[in-house]
Amino acid sequence: MDSRIQYAGLIVIAYLFIRFIIKMFSYQTRVIETMTASTMDNPSIATSVSANTDKLNDTLLISKYRTNYEDTIIQLEKAISIAVLSEVVNNAVTISSDPISSDSLKAIANINQLKNFRESLNQSMIILDKN
Repeated sequence: MDSRIQYAGLIVIAYLFIRFIIKMFSYQTRVIETMTASTMDNPSIATSVSANTDKLNDTLLISKYRTNYEDTIIQLEKAISIAVLSEVVNNAVTISSDPISSDSLKAIANINQLKNFRESLNQSMIILDKN
């Protein structure tokens, strides 16, 4: 009985080892192919990116809707600034009592995400001004 269990164990271990080796070679092949095989040459990639950018630019019609986009960004920036202030004030007691508690860290993460979004809005305005 013990020898049967040993043989079964060896068979399972051998199977898992062979499966691991096959997966490893499969993964290695995919990595090599991804690094060497290119479906497009470099000029073709630049042309595709330019065409996609032109399509997006045509969809946005920045020259026609510039003031609308600016107003939207400005209003969003105001709303997010107020939301940051609100989060700071509403969570001040929690954060000050235990800054590393899970509730405090969640509040801090929310505040930081709002701040990052506000910075993204400022970048959007800069990009809009460049176009």
